Amino acid sequence: MVHPILFKIGGLTFYTHGILAVLGIILCAVIVNRLARAEQLDRTFLFDNIVWAILIGIIGARLTYFFLYRDQFSSTSQIFYLQNGGLVSFGGFIPAAIAFYLLWKFQKQPVAKWFDLLSIGFVAGMILGRLGNLMAGEYAGIASTSRFAIDGVLPINAFEGIWVAIVALILYRIYRRTKHRIDGMIVWLCVFLYGVGRFVIDFWRDEKIIFWHLNLSQITSAALAIIALIIIMRAVISERKK
Repeated sequence: MVHPILFKIGGLTFYTHGILAVLGIILCAVIVNRLARAEQLDRTFLFDNIVWAILIGIIGARLTYFFLYRDQFSSTSQIFYLQNGGLVSFGGFIPAAIAFYLLWKFQKQPVAKWFDLLSIGFVAGMILGRLGNLMAGEYAGIASTSRFAIDGVLPINAFEGIWVAIVALILYRIYRRTKHRIDGMIVWLCVFLYGVGRFVIDFWRDEKIIFWHLNLSQITSAALAIIALIIIMRAVISERKK
């Protein structure tokens, strides 16, 4: 099951996690592009925006990891050694989301509608990303003798991959079946569902505890899920009053 290196060409090594992460990004872009075309949105800058958001997301994810785990770095220059791994997902998601927001605002695009489409593509792409973690042997869980364990470790990234697949199906079903959608509600539902799932799953993740037996991802997940739930409830109540 563990295949960290997918193949080699000459002196170039192609890592499974990296290849599947790229395929996940491509899948996200294809899905968003198709949904945007159906919505008759201007797709002129879509792929440029995705590239910029990814770059900013990678920088954010790496910097977050560096500040959380500085003891693992013998020098500051090692922050550039991405081949050694070390990214914090929320440290990348949030800056990337801010980048998308600013770009779409500057381009005078319907931001909420774009984020709805992006959320569907994003969770679909994450499925491949988490599969890459699994195939690379990056299980990320605590030691366990459970039947779900692989080599004595719980494959947390596999559990997260299953959860994001469920979230992707839920979001797409709502998108297809709801005729009169409130723009922005699908993305906030995505934030809520992913946040709740990530909060629960991370109890079995081998990660640095920050506060109240919770790691940074759990604290972030809980905060985002609560914010998302409040926004969804307010929007639903406001819609019913009309």
